[in-house]
Amino acid sequence: SIDYTPKEFSSISLADDGSTAVLKTLSSETPRTILELLAENPAPASDLAERVDTSLQNINHHLSNLREAGLVTTAGTWLSSKGREMTVYALTTQRIELRIDSRQ
Repeated sequence: SIDYTPKEFSSISLADDGSTAVLKTLSSETPRTILELLAENPAPASDLAERVDTSLQNINHHLSNLREAGLVTTAGTWLSSKGREMTVYALTTQRIELRIDSRQ
């Protein structure tokens, strides 16, 4: 298992440049499902592909977008049953607040 604890809370303002990436990424069902699964436990892309019932290529595409948006990070590595090293992904934060204005 991976010993990783995401931040408890993050805040994003619509005035921030990064908010566009977050909103664009979350507009599709697959990345939202990936986030739900990672909220349960960190996981490698192959496990996520199996649980979402989609291709590894599709999962890697969405993981790349989620990482770029700052919603997912790498939490470590696992060895597969075949002895291959796999990157394990996790949430960067447990809760995200979206603010309309830039005031804290």
